[in-house]
Amino acid sequence: MKKYAACLVSLWLCSPFAWANTFTTDLTDLWWNANESGWGVTVTHQREVVFLALFVYGTDNRPTFYTGQTSYTGQSSTGALVFSGQMYQTSGPWLGTFFNPNSVTIRPVGNVTFTAFVDSATLTYSIDGTFVTKALTRQTFRNNDLTGSYAGVFRQTSSGCSNPANNGTLENVVGVSITNSTTTFAMTTNGNGSVCNYVGNYRQAGRMGSSTGTYTCPGISGSYDMIEMEANPSGITARFSGNDNSCSQITGRFAVVAR
Repeated sequence: MKKYAACLVSLWLCSPFAWANTFTTDLTDLWWNANESGWGVTVTHQREVVFLALFVYGTDNRPTFYTGQTSYTGQSSTGALVFSGQMYQTSGPWLGTFFNPNSVTIRPVGNVTFTAFVDSATLTYSIDGTFVTKALTRQTFRNNDLTGSYAGVFRQTSSGCSNPANNGTLENVVGVSITNSTTTFAMTTNGNGSVCNYVGNYRQAGRMGSSTGTYTCPGISGSYDMIEMEANPSGITARFSGNDNSCSQITGRFAVVAR
């Protein structure tokens, strides 16, 4: 049997994006440019469609919003997800009156492309001949607290192992204990009688968490990079990658439910 400790620790999926949205990384969030506080983009992601709502300002400096419905067109040369479509400006009845859908008008004003990694993106759009390109990140209001006890499955693929028998993919059912703060992360996994400990930093980007640090298992020590950590009342999912003194590359993912 392949060495559990060497494989359990390291991280997730071989491709740059997990299928968390049943299609790819879920980009749903509030995105902004931290150097330009005052405007932003709300992103709603459903499978291959990304709907964008921009709250910006017109030539009169008054609040204006535009929307764009984009579809997945592939990956960029750097592996980013690319969504493209048309931009629209919508007008309708004043909010203090009875809303009549027949009074709504939708006017196409240009094109939009949203090119995104897990927690950074480039927004390129045109409105009535004005072209704009902005660098964006997910906006964070509060850090998730992942502290708790969980049970779940780690699935990982190892390569470059000193013992060739440890190369390949395996799954392990584990118990997981996590303690984290706004800046630190600690996780202990226990499965098949093997206990592994992870210690590192913690970062929050919108709804996504991440951690980079080191881990130890019986006879094993290495480093990890954990990304796309999504939490809800039911549990946590994440992707990871890393290496140790037994295998040069480990990639994988895990899903755990709260106990």
